[in-house]
Amino acid sequence: MPRTAAVKPASWLWTTILFGVPGLFFAFLFHCVGPSLWRHGTSWWRIFHLLLILPLALMLLAALVGAVFDVGSASWNSVRHRLRLSCPTRVTWLWAIALSGFMSGGNLADVVAVMASWIALLKEKKSGRWLYAGVLVATLIKRNAGILQPALTSIRFFEPSSFYRQFFSHFGPTDFMGIPLPGSWWIPVYYAVMIFVFNIGGEELWWRGYVLPRQEPAFGKMAWVVHGILWSAFHLFMQPTLWDTVRMSISGVALAYVAQRTKNTLPGIVGHCFGNLPFFLSLVRGVTSH
Repeated sequence: MPRTAAVKPASWLWTTILFGVPGLFFAFLFHCVGPSLWRHGTSWWRIFHLLLILPLALMLLAALVGAVFDVGSASWNSVRHRLRLSCPTRVTWLWAIALSGFMSGGNLADVVAVMASWIALLKEKKSGRWLYAGVLVATLIKRNAGILQPALTSIRFFEPSSFYRQFFSHFGPTDFMGIPLPGSWWIPVYYAVMIFVFNIGGEELWWRGYVLPRQEPAFGKMAWVVHGILWSAFHLFMQPTLWDTVRMSISGVALAYVAQRTKNTLPGIVGHCFGNLPFFLSLVRGVTSH
């Protein structure tokens, strides 16, 4: 049996540190280091790895190291238990399907999200009826949040620089970080591996695997709300408007709710994959174009 993790509660001070340090680091990279590298002629390929892959790899490493310190053991079983990477139950898989549909969006995906979550609630046999309505209300909020876009877009945190616009223009469909996409099948494969291991793996193991379990003793049943909103705020380095933050908060709160309810990191990993799918599909379209 793995050792029981001695999870230290993350009060507001520690929560601020755990979210603030990575957020400030990414902001420094994107708004100071990146533009400087670009002005000095560094390739987009190298900038991509320095600004995204490297810090996400450090986040993954931090989650693993933090888990080792918590459990006092470097055994994989103990670390896996601390990061909530236990074998998923059928109900956990249902929540993973529901979250994936919610993150994907679209009529069919939203129907799948609602139905899968309702079946999961039914199988849990311990939920109040209000939760069924809550799932439906959350989906309706997500679907209709766009009515706030004109007003919230006018509230800006920063004006996107030339570097910012150029960087995010190199994710397809014509090129990926300066490398032409037509016929280059290795690029979406490479991108998928890098993003799955470092972006999704790094974020989910750090946020939902390491940080959220520390917030639960401090914030109780509402930890998922605090976590979801702050997870969106972490992305302020790449969110120029309040609309971007609000839109991501909806996904962030859903991710945190499912992670806290299932006490498992897998649904977040699966849902995050679907949330990042548009970038991947953009690369595939570029590869198949002539």
